[in-house]
Amino acid sequence: MSREIYRVFIAVDLIDQLKEPIVRMQKELMGSGVDMKPVEPENLHITLRFIGEISKDLVEEIKKRLGGIKYRQFTIHMRGVGAFPSIERPRVIWVGIEEGARDLANLHELIMRLTGDIGERDERGFVPHLTIARVRYVRNWDRYMEVIKKWGNVDFGTQVVDSIRLKRSVLTPKGPIYSDLLVIKLSTQ
Repeated sequence: MSREIYRVFIAVDLIDQLKEPIVRMQKELMGSGVDMKPVEPENLHITLRFIGEISKDLVEEIKKRLGGIKYRQFTIHMRGVGAFPSIERPRVIWVGIEEGARDLANLHELIMRLTGDIGERDERGFVPHLTIARVRYVRNWDRYMEVIKKWGNVDFGTQVVDSIRLKRSVLTPKGPIYSDLLVIKLSTQ
């Protein structure tokens, strides 16, 4: 029995073509006086389930359970920007999922059925989104709101979701480093 602890989650990675406008928006938000930690471009993803810190043995169990997932590929369309818990009190700034949100929710439900007895429980419910920053403080509300309005309905583009990934997160002083533990390809039909 291994004592090594892994911090893990299940996610959809973002394709490179969608990252460029998101990085531009992150820079505008920081320039507007938002004290925030942007998600690094290589780490942008849609979380389907955060599992948390578990043993290597449980990671292997999750891999076995996820290995049998059968789900077809689908398209997501990303549009607009918002914040949790609200635009007026931002802690997390996100890009919205317009098309494909139902498929992401279905995948989340399937993953919960297969792995829900392992790891952390999230009582907040699943809301499909792409986290782009964690906010500490907004210094200039007027400039922050200008940026939010400017990007509020921007079309960031589409991507085909052709796989989901079990990822490990190693926390470092410079930010998390992610690595894939398992890639599950989705079917084409």
